[in-house]
Amino acid sequence: MKKIYTQPRTETVATTPQLILCASGGIQAQISGYKQNTGGGFTQTFAWLAGIVCSSLLFLGTACSSTNNPDQSKQQSELKPRTLIVQTSPQPSPQERGIQRLPQATITENGNVLDALWNKDDAVFYRNLSRNEYHDEETDSYPDLFGTLNADKDGSVASFSGDRVWCTEDDQLALIYPNNPADFTFHDNPLSAEYTISIAGQNGTLAKLAEKYHHIYGIASVVSVTETTANAELAEMKSLLTVCKFSFEDKNHPGTLLPISTLKISVSDSYYVGTYPQEGTVSIAQSVSAWDVSVDPEWKTTGEGGIPLIIDTQGANPTEVYVALFPQPELSYTFTVTNSDGTYIGTAKAVLNEGEFVPATGLKLVKQ
Repeated sequence: MKKIYTQPRTETVATTPQLILCASGGIQAQISGYKQNTGGGFTQTFAWLAGIVCSSLLFLGTACSSTNNPDQSKQQSELKPRTLIVQTSPQPSPQERGIQRLPQATITENGNVLDALWNKDDAVFYRNLSRNEYHDEETDSYPDLFGTLNADKDGSVASFSGDRVWCTEDDQLALIYPNNPADFTFHDNPLSAEYTISIAGQNGTLAKLAEKYHHIYGIASVVSVTETTANAELAEMKSLLTVCKFSFEDKNHPGTLLPISTLKISVSDSYYVGTYPQEGTVSIAQSVSAWDVSVDPEWKTTGEGGIPLIIDTQGANPTEVYVALFPQPELSYTFTVTNSDGTYIGTAKAVLNEGEFVPATGLKLVKQ
């Protein structure tokens, strides 16, 4: 799958977000959950699987005040290490945006809704997108223009803060979760960057998915600075992947879910039959809105070393697994489940859209 699923849906109902005051520093983060929609899902010869569940990560707040400073104009033009204070701005609802998002940190399923909580010390990676490098003449060094911001507590609302963030007014900071993306490469001309997302190595649990495979991107803009602090505004962060929950039945013995030792996922109706991307590239730039950023999966044919996506439950043998997948237009997928009783195979179609959760349960497979 390439992009996260878009499917027919009815009304999406969001919980009411609360207004957060920006305090002494950090990101004020509000997580709001979405209720289940009716609509499309994975379809196959044997069943129509309905129900799209969406969750959203909403960053809401008000501006932090800064003290008047007669040297403010000079300070604004100076790049120096500052304690970063990110204030979040009100935003359109997901219905107005037409984009659904999932949260991060701890993810749990609550009925047909995915709930999320920040964990204390959760880290968000940042990179200054407004400059490639900076020479500090005072120390004759080139300080890092990247680092981490950390959550101050557990909860659906948390503050994120970081010290010695090199920035000044009008700088744009890319914010990326999970922290420290692989292969982050910055390009000087134009000022842009790219990094790699890997979805290989999943074990089918929400805990592992939230820690390593739920990729989110956003941009914070620095709006004011003092000698030692910087205030920035952050709109929503968007999820780049889709989350699916899979369970399977033997077609000849309906009603009983199959234990899953391993699950292999590949496409079955395209040039890349039998394969699924293991990695994707995210391209970002100062001038590009977060809403225009997406992941580009690296598709390979079998001759190029293409392989299925393999979910190894590492001996747990659950009857359902959670898998992060790339958003894609409609494709047919082949699912191969192995367990102590043998191998089972089946196919299903789906459209996968960014930031949505699809419970694809009870897919029918045939024992080989």
